[in-house]
Amino acid sequence: MEKTKHILIVDDVTTNLKCAAEVLQDQYKLSMAKSGAQAINFLQKAKPDLILLDIRMPEMDGYQTLEIIKSNPETANIPVVFLTVDDQRESEIKGLKMGAMDFILKPFEPGVMLSRIDKILQIEDLRKNLSISARKDALTGLWNRKHIEDEIERYLATGTEKGVFFIFDVDNFKSVNDSYGHIMGDAVLVRFADVLQNSVGPRDVVARIGGDEFVAFLKGDYSPEEVRDYCTMVIERMENEVSESVNADVELSVSIGVATAPEDGTDYLSLYSKADKALYHVKQNGKNNYHFFRIQKDTSSIERRSVENHTVDMEKLQQVVTERNRVEGAYRVEYDGFKHIYQFVSRSMGRTGQDVQMALFTLNYIKNRGISPEILNDAMRELERAIVVSLRQGDVTTQYSSFQYVVLLMNASPENGERIAQRICHTWEELNEIDGIQIDYSVKDIPAKSDN
Repeated sequence: MEKTKHILIVDDVTTNLKCAAEVLQDQYKLSMAKSGAQAINFLQKAKPDLILLDIRMPEMDGYQTLEIIKSNPETANIPVVFLTVDDQRESEIKGLKMGAMDFILKPFEPGVMLSRIDKILQIEDLRKNLSISARKDALTGLWNRKHIEDEIERYLATGTEKGVFFIFDVDNFKSVNDSYGHIMGDAVLVRFADVLQNSVGPRDVVARIGGDEFVAFLKGDYSPEEVRDYCTMVIERMENEVSESVNADVELSVSIGVATAPEDGTDYLSLYSKADKALYHVKQNGKNNYHFFRIQKDTSSIERRSVENHTVDMEKLQQVVTERNRVEGAYRVEYDGFKHIYQFVSRSMGRTGQDVQMALFTLNYIKNRGISPEILNDAMRELERAIVVSLRQGDVTTQYSSFQYVVLLMNASPENGERIAQRICHTWEELNEIDGIQIDYSVKDIPAKSDN
């Protein structure tokens, strides 16, 4: 029988060690220590599943040894059972308050000893499973934000380790949910999660942090070329293994923002913030690509993958430009496209006699309320939903910054613009479930622009 559980027995009396071993050796892997100091040294090299610890030992007694064990984060969660000849209630209470799981009296009663140890190990397995489940994303099985944040903070604590942080955002995912339902949307997320999980090594970490947003952290020193190769591989696998496997008339792709440690940050929030800015740069420049934060300000430097065929089939082009948007409500465009539409509208207003309003919506949040970038992103997604469902197809919207949306209200008077803006705010407040975030807006006429 394979002995999967490891027990460390600590007792200064050799006879007691032998007696305990005779009871336990058939079921467990055993290690021995004859003093508290030996036990502490052993724990620096190995982590047993349970420690049986004698109370009365010279130099360092069981209470002192337990205090050292509990003060070390690496050993604090190892269950400890005291071995003692002292059946005084005060001793038991002291040990339990310090974190001991149980007491076993000497001389050992084999059946009692085996039963208590077995129950404690079962409880510990349950605790570990619950702890792992609490850090897993229920849909995809990937780690959640809390786990990857803790993992990165722990890894980068020394300030000398290196790594690469990625944010992945599934392009056009909203269209899948809107057109084909959440079952299809969930299938896309699960498939993409498999791609990410299979694209990293055993010491790297991948997590889903909400909606269609995923992050990964590769531990180690990677060259820019290696990071580019990795991003290209994920983009191509998204196209070949996810997009083609989904029976939907939606072109799925992935946009990737990249930040490196320690150059861009030595903690999770810093790296997330930098990678998110790089991701936003990709979103504003055509999607389906990747970008490094350190060269974000240089628009011309965005990484472009080679395209084998540069010709465009006219029939395909006509199909694309005449395709109707399945989603009701306002048109959601990227910021550069929004600027072109604004210029066109302002030049044509004199000829059409149309009134156009521009509305700016801003999410304000209280910094000391623990509003993380992920929470703000969720609130922004709800704002986008509120805008799209509240407007007509002729209206246009885009994300202006990480906490603002701007809208062009076509053929709307100032009074109508004010009323529509208030309706959007009311809809967002109904959708939003996050305390500490408020919405403000302003509405302004777009002046007609002369061509002279």
